[in-house]
Amino acid sequence: MTPRLLIIGCGDVGLRVLKLLAGRWRVLALTSSPARAAELRAAGAVPLVGNLDDAATLGRLAGLADLVLHLAPPQTHGATDERTRHLLAALGRRAPSVLVYASTTGVYGDCAGAFIDET
Repeated sequence: MTPRLLIIGCGDVGLRVLKLLAGRWRVLALTSSPARAAELRAAGAVPLVGNLDDAATLGRLAGLADLVLHLAPPQTHGATDERTRHLLAALGRRAPSVLVYASTTGVYGDCAGAFIDET
């Protein structure tokens, strides 16, 4: 049986991972942009259009994959990452065997050298 990978946040990094694993894994890719579905399909993924801020989307994700790669940025407001907190709660209903979280300081944009406290 081909292992299943769910990439959440299939931007630049996610697309690179997808291209490396397509053909060896069944890759599902969550995107908030319906316009990206054709690009993801062409790269070898099954596109899932949805939004991590939407309870219906979160409810569809549990149990879809053996491995989850979470690359989506946090919401743009608030002191905590509620988006990831809600995702983890949803996945916990039928947890994947592996969950990998990766982030980048690029989610903060150009801060012109200002100190960023992401804790």
